[in-house]
Amino acid sequence: MRKKSLLAMLLAMTLLLSSCALIVKDQAVDDATEIIRLGDKVINKAKVKEEIQNQLEYMEYYYSMMGQGYDVTDAKNIAQAQEDAINDLKKDLVLTSKAEELGLDKLTAEEEEEVKKTAQESYDYALDYAKTNMIDSSLNLEGEELEKAAVEALNAREVTLDAYIESETKTKVDNKLREYIVKDVAVTDEEIQAEYDSKVESDKETYGEKPGSYATAVNNGTTVYYAPAGVRRVKQILTKFKEEDQTAIDEAKQKVTDANTAITTANAKIDTAKEILGLSDDEGDEETGEAVAEETAKETEELSEEERASAQADLDAATKELEEAQAALEAANKEVEDATNKAFENIDADTDAILAELEGGADWDKLMEEKNQDPGMSTNEKGYAIAADMTGFDSAFVEAAMALAKPGDYSGKVKGTSYGYYIIRYENDEPEGPVALDEVKESISSSLLSTKKNEFYNTTVNEWVEAAGIKVDLNALKD
Repeated sequence: MRKKSLLAMLLAMTLLLSSCALIVKDQAVDDATEIIRLGDKVINKAKVKEEIQNQLEYMEYYYSMMGQGYDVTDAKNIAQAQEDAINDLKKDLVLTSKAEELGLDKLTAEEEEEVKKTAQESYDYALDYAKTNMIDSSLNLEGEELEKAAVEALNAREVTLDAYIESETKTKVDNKLREYIVKDVAVTDEEIQAEYDSKVESDKETYGEKPGSYATAVNNGTTVYYAPAGVRRVKQILTKFKEEDQTAIDEAKQKVTDANTAITTANAKIDTAKEILGLSDDEGDEETGEAVAEETAKETEELSEEERASAQADLDAATKELEEAQAALEAANKEVEDATNKAFENIDADTDAILAELEGGADWDKLMEEKNQDPGMSTNEKGYAIAADMTGFDSAFVEAAMALAKPGDYSGKVKGTSYGYYIIRYENDEPEGPVALDEVKESISSSLLSTKKNEFYNTTVNEWVEAAGIKVDLNALKD
């Protein structure tokens, strides 16, 4: 009796399992499965999976930009993407609900116009991109036909003007909510002073004994809070080479580069041929050298006459290549020298005329405004920071600038290594010590305020998410 009961149960289980195999999952129903809920707001399985895929694709792209690989099929990466996607979606639900609660989801007419304008600009850019990169050029489409094909290509990827409007609207609402959250965040004078003191101490340690590094940093636009001794400010009037002369110099320099490349290639060929013939010079101790020489000799003895002749021919050809490349380098260097000399000759008169005006009492600043061909001077009110040990600046410029005896002195014609003649004026010495707080107070305040706002916003949103009572069904995510 018991055997029959067991048999019946097994038969029933077999029928159940076989019937399950016949069930075909309704994809639409599965996609609509509820995964995340906040009140009456629901995010379904399809949306969550889409966000997970977006996370994976973003990480793959991010790592590729750094020259690294990212496996989108790796279980750990998928699990992390799922966690990040769900956290983002939960936060988005809370922000959407809070915006509605506060009435911030309602845009003014002006805000709606801003949204439409931005969305249209984005869509037009995408349309232009599609015309150039997404349409088969062999079709030779033009005008309305090209426009239609581009629109269809974008539609196939769900890239529409409405989609851009929806995205821009959400961005606008999110920004309004953010402003609401951080509206009362501020920084105090005490916080500014503490940040200033910290930056001064840090930069004193970084630049205190490195005036060249300080000069390079400030010339690159970095705000530095402590100036070491040995830095001066200078201005210049640059007379640039004429365009055709600069072109000739650049072309000659390219020949130098090409010749050096040819020398490197020829030397590599020579080394290879010598190694085959057993003529390589080996480094190392005497015993090692003898062992290598013995091994090389054995290998050389095994060469056929044909192989030996071929290797010798390669060596002879490479040696000739090297000689030709060295001759080309010598000629190219001479061409650079001649082209540079000619370029200076062609701007001698212009530079001499500027010096004559200065010697005649002309106002430096006015003359610099009229004659200077260095665009960097127009945006550098204080002048360039220069120190004797700095790098990254033309050494001829630095040497001439540091040779000036006192503020107000200016140089004669200084031959630059790349652009033309410099006439340099010593403006003043950079005061040693901390930069004045008033000079950097606004930037410190702005930076601190931005940091405090970000921290307060993130803390507030995390607290909202934690308190919202969001329900997440991870089991329903499984296929």
